[in-house]
Amino acid sequence: MPPFKNIIKFTFLMNTYFVTATFKNVALMGAAYDLFLKVIEDGTLNDEFEGFKVVGRYHASYSNNVYIIVQASKGIKMTEHFAPWKVKFDIDFDIKPVMTDEEKIAEHKLVGTLMASDQKMGFSS
Repeated sequence: MPPFKNIIKFTFLMNTYFVTATFKNVALMGAAYDLFLKVIEDGTLNDEFEGFKVVGRYHASYSNNVYIIVQASKGIKMTEHFAPWKVKFDIDFDIKPVMTDEEKIAEHKLVGTLMASDQKMGFSS
């Protein structure tokens, strides 16, 4: 009998977020890219850990912005990933939850059902 038979595996539901990182000035951006280059080259960039994954990162040349798509099981996971960069380089992070086409369709149908039902969710007609 395998010794790990009773191990429970947890699956985290991941939400998707669109993150805009904005550098305050070129000097801070240059310093951040110096560190970014270093952690990419030495393999220490922490883009995936339990409950968090960077899906894609897109650098907008000739601007102070980087656009990042992440999946996270809860909001605190984004703090865990982005806070060191915020503190060290004063980067502003605008984090917006986003959804797939399938999720949006399901949401739209749910709202339609709720609005059509007799339960007006506390709103009086």
